[in-house]
Amino acid sequence: MTASQLFDLNADKKTLFVFGGSQGAEALNQYTKDMIEYLENVQLLWQTGKNNIEKYKQFESDSVRVLPFIDDMKSAYALSDLSISRAGALTIAELTACGLPSILVPLPSAAANHQTHNAQSMVDAGAAELISEAELDSKNTSKKIMLLLTDENALNAMSATSIQLGKPDAVNVIVDHILEKVNA
Repeated sequence: MTASQLFDLNADKKTLFVFGGSQGAEALNQYTKDMIEYLENVQLLWQTGKNNIEKYKQFESDSVRVLPFIDDMKSAYALSDLSISRAGALTIAELTACGLPSILVPLPSAAANHQTHNAQSMVDAGAAELISEAELDSKNTSKKIMLLLTDENALNAMSATSIQLGKPDAVNVIVDHILEKVNA
């Protein structure tokens, strides 16, 4: 089964993937519901978190999939042209492993502001854009999304940079270093 079949979306249309981690992110959810009207000719794959699904399920349509949790993230990433998400370490690792261009909205209460630092490193490299939660605005964020999704060169450049940043073999490298120390 293809990713488009799994989510019952059109493989030939631009797809925005919004997710806030396994628990969801209420700030992202609030702005996403208000952005739908501005996203013309764009499909939306939206993971709300299981505690938020009832509040947002009503926004489901032919071009909007509202899900509490996505088990098959590989397919979600494969279908998507752009993502909006938090900027935790695991999210960044997944985005870069897939080479998915992204708009990152760091969790403002993250310890030592690490999500902002993660996001800024992606922005500095050219793989993402950053919007602080305080700067989220449905209309302006929608404009930014539409500009990116209609600029194939920008998306391709962000994707290429993102995949260069990825470290899909990080676990093996760490294990090798540990084994070197143990056997030394």
